[in-house]
Amino acid sequence: MTTAERDLGNLTRVGQEHANRTFRSADQVIQFVRAQYLEKGNKLNLEALSAQGVIDTEIFNQVGVIDANGIYVLANRPINGRLDLSDREHFRVHVAADTGELFVSKPVVGRATGKWSIQLTRRINGPKGEFMGVVVVSVDPSYFTRFYGDLELGEQGMAALYGLDGIARARRVGQTEDFGARAKNATMFERIAAGTPTGSYVSASVVDGVERMYYFRKIPGYTLAVVAGIEMRFLLANHDHARNALFLEAILLTVLILLLAWALVRYLKRLRTETAARMRAQEQVQDRTEQLNAIFSLSPDGFVSFDAKRRVKYVNPAFLRMTVTQADKLQGLSEQEFSQWLSALCDPNTPFKGVDKLRLQEGREKDGSREIIEVDSFGKRVLQVRFRRSDTESVSQILYFRDVTHENVVDQMKSEFLSTAAHELRTPMASIYGFTELLLHQEHDRETEKEFLGIVYRQSELMVRIIDELLDLARIEARKGKDFVLSDVDMQDLLTDLARTYVPPPGRAVPHLEMPSASLRVRADAGKLRQALLNVLVNAYKFSAAGGEVEITLEPIMDQGSEEVSSVAVVISDTGIGMTPEQLQQVCNRFYRADSSGKVPGTGLGMAIVKEIVELHHGEIHIASQWGKGTEVRLTFPVISDGR
Repeated sequence: MTTAERDLGNLTRVGQEHANRTFRSADQVIQFVRAQYLEKGNKLNLEALSAQGVIDTEIFNQVGVIDANGIYVLANRPINGRLDLSDREHFRVHVAADTGELFVSKPVVGRATGKWSIQLTRRINGPKGEFMGVVVVSVDPSYFTRFYGDLELGEQGMAALYGLDGIARARRVGQTEDFGARAKNATMFERIAAGTPTGSYVSASVVDGVERMYYFRKIPGYTLAVVAGIEMRFLLANHDHARNALFLEAILLTVLILLLAWALVRYLKRLRTETAARMRAQEQVQDRTEQLNAIFSLSPDGFVSFDAKRRVKYVNPAFLRMTVTQADKLQGLSEQEFSQWLSALCDPNTPFKGVDKLRLQEGREKDGSREIIEVDSFGKRVLQVRFRRSDTESVSQILYFRDVTHENVVDQMKSEFLSTAAHELRTPMASIYGFTELLLHQEHDRETEKEFLGIVYRQSELMVRIIDELLDLARIEARKGKDFVLSDVDMQDLLTDLARTYVPPPGRAVPHLEMPSASLRVRADAGKLRQALLNVLVNAYKFSAAGGEVEITLEPIMDQGSEEVSSVAVVISDTGIGMTPEQLQQVCNRFYRADSSGKVPGTGLGMAIVKEIVELHHGEIHIASQWGKGTEVRLTFPVISDGR
């Protein structure tokens, strides 16, 4: 019976995880469709999203949107006629109140699909919080019963997904599927209501009257529970089989007493067999223990386990590396002592609130109890801490530590980038808004209107350039050169064509070009390389508006102690306004402009793009500048040798 109870507990744990993953996947689809609907309205094409694989149609019968009047307006499958769903529970519950939660309906026959389905819905709110409708995902309840069919619970074994309202979302007994069975008076609902989320009991089913051993688990974050049951007759049959085996053994023992010599040989043979089996079992346990030790030792994540008295029992090497401490310093610490020790390592702004607080929070959060702390141990580390309670006798609870320092830095960089981009776009947008408002609400003479329209046009051009260069920079960074079309590029030909086709500002001479006669070739994407050189050339003219010659020089670079050319440098120099040392340090930062007055047009992204392109070609960029004298930009690339 104990084994059966443990097996049922493990099966319900698997069922719980299966349901959790399914509902999380459905909720992700719902929130994605809601965001798309708020952006595109009725122009949203759900059929196209299904065809592209964004919506998994193998799990979900249908995905759609019900408008504020209860009309099914959008779906990933064709809708026949005007479908009114205003009387459905999964619509009315969101009209009544904005709970902000995912609603899981009772199983119904869908009017759109004509099939049994469980409706998962979320409310759509407008900009002012007004009710705009509902996003609905129809999940086939057979998706759960097919999964339960693999659990092998016997002919009258039962597995089901119940709502806490006592109605089965999906139920399977043997090979029979059942949707909507009512079991409100079942013992498990009384226990869940009393605060017991998991447990087992023996009872006759209120649905079919079959006596079973049941094990149930409430699904955290949802008003649902998973239950599995084995028929008692099936369990007792195994018990009868064991009893009959004992009777047979008694008969054989009597025979063995009469035939002592033969019995002794058989006994020794059996003893030898059992000893060998025991040794094999011990070897398997030892092998499993060694495997687990190896996994915990090699894991990059930290683990701290506590014994039944809540004292530190085991600390893996990854946690010791994270905190720069020794295992013997932590072994045997009580839960409170460990919490105080870890709190002392933490930054005051992100203190560790204690193991007892994490344990109290367990079950209240959908993804388990966790927090973020910052540990200062020979360099700051940002750690995510999660708590898990254990049902085993030797381990009462486990703390799991994951180093999220890199992710934290990346998130900060993203936030800073988005903030800077928004600021840069806000300036031209404000100009466009202001001058268009003047044109709309005030009368002006033709010359003034022409001036205002010119400002709007130039600011619009600036916004387009910023967005284009942002997209270009994002593509280059994301693909890391994977979309570069590499070929052998003759640098003399490339620079000659660049100087010939570039149109300088009015009154300015074309760039002066100096190159050696010997051919110098690099392995590069000609288009991207030309883009980088053109960005530098445009800046040379832009920041030397007073005049002066712009030079492009191609220089071969020799290896030390060798006459072979190892790399080639393209040097673009001007005699313009130059830069201060402080400006020079920031010249390749995104949105940085050396001229903050706004007199020199630009987006501040050109040199950032140049730096990305050069580095993806395994090159280097060096900039020298003096305030009031000019700037020299040197781009260096490895050349193609005879051995490639």
